Amino acid sequence: MAGKPKLTAKAAIEQVLAENGGPMRVPEIVQQAVPLTALSGKTPGQQIYSVIYSEAKKEDGLFEKVGRGAFVLRRRNQIIY
Repeated sequence: MAGKPKLTAKAAIEQVLAENGGPMRVPEIVQQAVPLTALSGKTPGQQIYSVIYSEAKKEDGLFEKVGRGAFVLRRRNQIIY
């Protein structure tokens, strides 16, 4: 019987951040996201890291940097005062 399908790096990071519900540091995200993916190679953690930072740089990216090395899911359609 086949196991759960593996997620893309982006989907795995999104799931980890959503389940946590608050800011997380990159090493924590990497530790929890890598097992959810089908990433292979010597540095799957580096692939996760790259996705986090590239999305955070985008104005409409999925992740938002909230502190030194800390990220959350970007809030959409909300005005924060």
